[in-house]
Amino acid sequence: MQLKALKPLQETKYLSVENAWRYRAIMRTFYVNDMRYKHWLNKEDVFEALKGETPFSDYTLELCAQDLEALNGWGNLNAVQDTSKVMTYQQFVTKQFRYQMTAYAIEIERMTVQLEKLHIEGGSLEPTLMERLKTQIEAMPRMLEADDITIGGWWNALTGDFQRLNQSYQDYIRDWSGAKAEELLKTKQFLIYKEKLVEYLRYFIKALQLHGHEIALFLRSVSESQKNRLFERVTGYEMEIPRVDMERLDRDEIYQNIKGKYDSLEHFFIGSASRESELQMIMTMTNEIIRRITRYAANILEQINQYSGRKEEYKTLIQLFSKAQHVDEAHLLAAQVFGVSRYCHFVADHVRETENIQSSIYEEAPIEVVLTPRIRTFREKIKKTAILENSEKKAIKREEILKAREAERQLLIGYIASGRLDVSEIGLVHPSVRRSILKWIQKGLLHPKEWSVTEHGYRYRIENPNEMRDCELVSEDGVMTLPAYVLVFEVN
Repeated sequence: MQLKALKPLQETKYLSVENAWRYRAIMRTFYVNDMRYKHWLNKEDVFEALKGETPFSDYTLELCAQDLEALNGWGNLNAVQDTSKVMTYQQFVTKQFRYQMTAYAIEIERMTVQLEKLHIEGGSLEPTLMERLKTQIEAMPRMLEADDITIGGWWNALTGDFQRLNQSYQDYIRDWSGAKAEELLKTKQFLIYKEKLVEYLRYFIKALQLHGHEIALFLRSVSESQKNRLFERVTGYEMEIPRVDMERLDRDEIYQNIKGKYDSLEHFFIGSASRESELQMIMTMTNEIIRRITRYAANILEQINQYSGRKEEYKTLIQLFSKAQHVDEAHLLAAQVFGVSRYCHFVADHVRETENIQSSIYEEAPIEVVLTPRIRTFREKIKKTAILENSEKKAIKREEILKAREAERQLLIGYIASGRLDVSEIGLVHPSVRRSILKWIQKGLLHPKEWSVTEHGYRYRIENPNEMRDCELVSEDGVMTLPAYVLVFEVN
């Protein structure tokens, strides 16, 4: 970790010190004027902008000057002596200053503005960003032959869109994984836009599947020499941009920064040997949100229908009570509907002698219940039981499982004996064989240019990972449609 990331930020002190409300108002005034290309202000400009506000009714020009000096000391403002209006020696000695926001202060104030808008501008999922990223990434070979300005503009657009996509989906998924979303999913108002939300999420997943797979395939095809050339070209472009502090530019640091951004792009779409891609994690989390939404909506609908059914039952009962001729008849009806008004329950672990529900308690034999003392010191006696020996049963069960696995292995060996497995030519397969083949396809698609290994130790790879032709895989429990992949096995 760099030492720069460990040092304290004195520039943020104005956000939390005493009288922070005055400092924040001054910095917001500078920020608003900076956005309007008015970069320099003196104390009179700041005082005129603030004195009309209610909290600053007692504010003075001397206090404003002290606040500006404090902000200058913390590194939020740069001060330059203003000699444009100096007419006398006394005016020169008193040193009238003009102030400008520092680069740190602009970023800090921009962050506070963004924080204030969090409740208005939440996260979102933009499928068009994925399509735009795909177009920009596929333009890489062409950009390597372009001039410095073109490749620099292309790189800034690519990294900007990638950062926007990454931040937007993180904010959106975080919102729907929080406590506030949990409370919303339990309300009936949620049903109003449940279908719209599910459709929105599914459209985003389709965009990820369609464009994300193509981007991953393209990034895998980029050679190391192309990457290094890209890093060098973009670094050269960044070094040629005129800046105020050109002496402090470190070419190696800029190169590593560009390389780190590209590595983040690769990890997002491809992942690594020890970790799945960020793209796959997004799809998993989005599918989980859809499952939660569907589950909560089903529970709410079930409760609504339950209450609706009971409402009709209550109407029927009211009609029955209204037709009763006298109160005794109503009492008899109430006993049937609500049960006996005063009764005692005796709960016991008792096995009845008959299953007849019409049998009276007077027709059954009495039972004996042993009551235990209701005191804290009472402890029931523990009955000691021997541990049963089940080694023989375990051995038999283990033998059955091993035989079933061996039979399944022999069946799979029959399919791959020729060294080539075409899914479109398999025909009718057992469900266990279908599960194994689908598992091989899924594992092989993650790394289509590398050899994968089955659970039985056979090396294989998918010959046509981009196959668009579909075929049917028929099993006893149904028919499954999938691309006609061809698996090639390494023959020893």
